[in-house]
Amino acid sequence: MAIIKETGRVRETLAQKFPSKEDKQRRIALWVVQNFDVSEPIKEIKVSKIKSYGLFGTGGRAVSVIINNNENYIIDGISVGSDGTPRGIAIYGDDVTSVYNSKRTLEGIKVKSW
Repeated sequence: MAIIKETGRVRETLAQKFPSKEDKQRRIALWVVQNFDVSEPIKEIKVSKIKSYGLFGTGGRAVSVIINNNENYIIDGISVGSDGTPRGIAIYGDDVTSVYNSKRTLEGIKVKSW
C-alpha cells in the first residue's frame, strides 16, 4: 500500500514539474485573456506550438496566439518559460489592446492548438 501511495505522490510531483501540452496552452490562453482585449467578445483562442530558439532552448521560448480565428487578432512572440508560463513580452497589432484584468477567466472560451 505504501508503494501505491508513493507512486501517486511521485506522479503528482512530475505533473507539476512537467505540465501537459493542454495545461501549457490553458496557461497561455488565460494570460492572453487577462492581459489583452479585442473589439468583440473572445470565444476562441488558438495557441501555436511552443518554439525553442538557440541550442536546447538557450535562446528562449515563444508562442503565438490567434483570437477568434481573426488574422487581425494575432499576438506573436509571447515569451514563455519551460513550463508554459508566459513572461509578459509579446508583439501585437493595433486591433489588440493591452489591458490587465486578473479576474477574467477562460469560462466559455475554447482553447485549441494552432
